[in-house]
Amino acid sequence: MLKLLFRKWWVVLLQGILLIILSIYIFQNPVAVLTGISFWFGLVVLAAGLLGIIGWLAADKPEREGMSLFWSILTAAFGLLMLLHLFATMKILTVIFGLWMLLTGLLLAQSGWSLKRENSFGWAMVIAGVLSVVAAVMMIFNVGTGAVGISTLLGLQVLLTGIALVLLSFAKKVVAGRVKGKIESLKSGF
Repeated sequence: MLKLLFRKWWVVLLQGILLIILSIYIFQNPVAVLTGISFWFGLVVLAAGLLGIIGWLAADKPEREGMSLFWSILTAAFGLLMLLHLFATMKILTVIFGLWMLLTGLLLAQSGWSLKRENSFGWAMVIAGVLSVVAAVMMIFNVGTGAVGISTLLGLQVLLTGIALVLLSFAKKVVAGRVKGKIESLKSGF
């Protein structure tokens, strides 16, 4: 029954519309989105630590390693700290994301600088790299800017996926209509 439901074109259309609506929410609420991401990140770290402790307790005594238990306790404590201090978690995530953008921008600018004599696209790469570095520095030193940056990228991904699903639903409808027409024409031929 579930397979039949997902074969329907309108189900894919509804999924696409819901993702487009979600992307609008993401674009309008960047701090709430970053808070949610930080909460889930902390929850995953806490769960990983707790599962490590449970695994250690469930293991036979000869298989238990003291370092494994220590690392699991440390991981669970870090996850709990992340949950109790969401603003600090948000800041850490924006700094990590900002550092990633900074390195990407520097590499892009360096590559563009090397290519600028051979190809006019080199200057575009240099400009994009410098803009990425500027955005990264803003993101590293301002949680609000980081929230907007992370939420914008997430929102774009969700929006593009939603649009793709809407287009896919119409394509499925057209293909399903053609297949149904061919089947009916074959049946009437017999």
